[in-house]
Amino acid sequence: MIQVVSNIAPIFLIIVIGYGFKRTGFPGDGFWAPAERLSYFVLLPALIIHSLASADLGGLQIWPLASTILLLSAGMTLLAVVLKPILRIDGPGFTSVLQGSVRLNAYIGFAIAATFFGPVGLTITAVFIAIMMPTVNVISIAALAVYGSGNGKSWLRIPVQIITNPLILACAAGAALNVLDAPRPDWVMGMLDILGKSALPLALLCVGAGLDLSIGRARTGAMVTTCALKLLVMPALAWAIVGATGLTGLAASVTLMMAATPSSPATYVMARQLGGDAELMASIVTLENAFAAITLSAVLAWRTGVTLF
Repeated sequence: MIQVVSNIAPIFLIIVIGYGFKRTGFPGDGFWAPAERLSYFVLLPALIIHSLASADLGGLQIWPLASTILLLSAGMTLLAVVLKPILRIDGPGFTSVLQGSVRLNAYIGFAIAATFFGPVGLTITAVFIAIMMPTVNVISIAALAVYGSGNGKSWLRIPVQIITNPLILACAAGAALNVLDAPRPDWVMGMLDILGKSALPLALLCVGAGLDLSIGRARTGAMVTTCALKLLVMPALAWAIVGATGLTGLAASVTLMMAATPSSPATYVMARQLGGDAELMASIVTLENAFAAITLSAVLAWRTGVTLF
């Protein structure tokens, strides 16, 4: 088996194990929601703060990376809007297609970065997410406000969701500690390191527990189109934009890897709360996670120079 598949297989195997745990009732139905909150609000922020606070940020291509992310988000949003009449779906359904086309899975991204790109890759991934997450949140919430079945007050949630997002706050805290050269006691960094190392296994188990394999067939066209947009078109567009913005090296590899990750299960929560099509969103997320192992392996094999056969 090729090296890339061998390295990426454990990540998706943990997701499968999480799915199996959830479906067999282990360790209990009351476990998963608190576990996801623990990962999202404590463990993953600890990983981000530790990575950024101790990293050398001087060599990062911040502006090329930021411009690449903004162009990529805008391009995928425009493409989804253009395809809306062809898909013949209602407004709430379109918001699920859009979210499934532009949103990324930070948990899987961090796990792959740690496996393939090391500490520097983790730092670049944290910076990528700090820029990408507020961008796609604005796009998704704006689309839900315009096309969703909610009451139109979703616009008010955009700034609140951005400034209170624990991952963005962690990026800001880690960058501030680094730039300001603030004191970083060994015992604090050690604690963050231990917490961060436990973030990814638990987070990946939670991703698996959140999957629903009872995919509906009523809107197969929208599901397949969204999956193709996210896993095929977005990495291809990212590659074209990277060439135009001059992003190179590890930052370019992380960008292409993140573009090829499936959508986050958080999209389902947003669809359910803000008037989107939650059932279609769950089906899209499940389908994307099923095929992401293949597409991610191809992208990583290309960027790491390892042949598929």
